[in-house]
Amino acid sequence: MAEASPSVHALDASYRPFPSFEQWLAHTTLDDGRWRRYLGVIDDLTSRLDTAARRRAYEIVKRAAAIDTGAIEGLYEVDRGFTFTVAMEAALWESELAKKGEHVRSLFEAQLHAYDYILDLATKAQPISEAAIRALHAEVSRAQATYRVVTALGPQEQALPKGVYKTLPNHVRTRTGTDHSYAPVDVTPAEMARLVGELRSEAFLAAHPVIQAAYAHYALVVIHPFADGNGRVARALASAFTYRAISMPIVVLNEHKNQYLDSLETADQGNYQAFVGFMLDRSLETIKLVEESLRSAALPSVEEAVASIQRLYVTRGGYTVEQVDAAGMSIVDLLAGELVQLSRRYVIHPILVNVSIEQMSYRPSQEGYREPVKGGRAVSIRLDTPPPASATLERRYWVEVPKDAAGSDDIVLTNANATHDTFTARMDELVPTPAGMLQARIATFAERIVRGMLPELSAQAEKKLREQGG
Repeated sequence: MAEASPSVHALDASYRPFPSFEQWLAHTTLDDGRWRRYLGVIDDLTSRLDTAARRRAYEIVKRAAAIDTGAIEGLYEVDRGFTFTVAMEAALWESELAKKGEHVRSLFEAQLHAYDYILDLATKAQPISEAAIRALHAEVSRAQATYRVVTALGPQEQALPKGVYKTLPNHVRTRTGTDHSYAPVDVTPAEMARLVGELRSEAFLAAHPVIQAAYAHYALVVIHPFADGNGRVARALASAFTYRAISMPIVVLNEHKNQYLDSLETADQGNYQAFVGFMLDRSLETIKLVEESLRSAALPSVEEAVASIQRLYVTRGGYTVEQVDAAGMSIVDLLAGELVQLSRRYVIHPILVNVSIEQMSYRPSQEGYREPVKGGRAVSIRLDTPPPASATLERRYWVEVPKDAAGSDDIVLTNANATHDTFTARMDELVPTPAGMLQARIATFAERIVRGMLPELSAQAEKKLREQGG
């Protein structure tokens, strides 16, 4: 948003140019141990999946990035449930999006096109150019006709120039009420040329993709080359480098907004490491969401597995179990947490679902972990089919906590019958409140549990039916 002020010249003079990439490198570090470990899991999973399954996993994170990038700019409001309903294309996602208004759908589609544009640019390994950045702005703002300008006469809506550098100053009033200077209009073309030169330098091209993404994002925001939409362009541009390296964008959710702005303001004070750390955290969360999606993709869909069981309850005359034995029918019992949400998304009768939380004692599966002090706790998930094809399947997951926890240590849910089947969440994802990306992973994990159980349940039910001569 532009700030009309009698001190425009003073604000222009206060502009602090973005650092060279060499300066950026001298003040930042990145420990990529977890990055490499997470990617190793992704590589193993993708090697065992077909193209469609891989594409689906990467599409989810792209859609999450696209829907929330506009919310960060205040173009519309989102919450966790809405973001991941749209991202995962869950049931009724289009109607949920429609409730926000046609303008929100148009903005989302434009932002989605912008990420497709960046993905195409990264896939072709084309060097970043000023023309490409201007084209990215045209893509991301294609559905935005105007932007608000604060003038001496008050706020006004003006036509938004697309794909061209600003022609009016766009200094802003910050959250703290102070004025912040961006590149003056006459300096902007030279600064953009300097930025592109840095992005093509040997040092930059040899750097870690998160370092590249953080630098490109920060430098573009410092310049603020466009009348509006600079944040959306910066987040998409940053994703070009992770797309090029690992085929996925960096997802910055609206719930990260305060932390995001804080890290940018800290970088303005010369502490670039804070923003690099922020971008690394977001990239790791993105990788973990892709991992859960890939794990789910390796299993039959809920609809397919349920259909195979439902066929057991259809007579030769085409009657359903509800018609034949309605008294013996039951739908889904109340599930805790994300399992409740899963049962609402899918019609899974005639299966009975029971979820309970149990107090129990067990030996942790790994060194350095223990039961909770007040006693071990486990979640038991049980699936049953009614007669004539009676079958039962149960999974139990207990919680293990680190003995000496730091923010990056994991809380672990372990399958009592298969210790390699685990779900992990960092302490700082849980405290002070569960993070949005964690909520998405838990939902995907819950679906993976049920999708893993259904085929085995189907086999047991078919065997029972044969034994009864059904």
